[in-house]
Amino acid sequence: MSMQVHTGRHSALAAVIRQEQRIFAAKLRTARAVLGWSQTDLANQVGMTQRAIHKLEQGETEPRRATILAVAEVWRDQGLVFEDLPDGTFRLTVPASVVGADTRRRTSRADEPRPGAVPVYRA
Repeated sequence: MSMQVHTGRHSALAAVIRQEQRIFAAKLRTARAVLGWSQTDLANQVGMTQRAIHKLEQGETEPRRATILAVAEVWRDQGLVFEDLPDGTFRLTVPASVVGADTRRRTSRADEPRPGAVPVYRA
């Protein structure tokens, strides 16, 4: 009987961890989309590889505490504020300076938007 209780607790804890990984992954993708950043852009900001960001965004790996703190610092620096809601979802507050700015990193003049064009951000 005690083995079943232990196994039940373990699977419940594992489910919570998986849910937290999925929420963190969704936050990463959402923040990148709002900022207009690629996975490489975010990786450069937090000192990781693009592949590591990809794995985090897929929910494949549990983020280390240092990773969570580094990402949170980047979000804070950009003025992004995530609020975790009681139903397991989250709300993102984006400052007007980010909404009105094109924060993508451009590599060539071909990437410049046409006058009057509305920027499109893809996650």
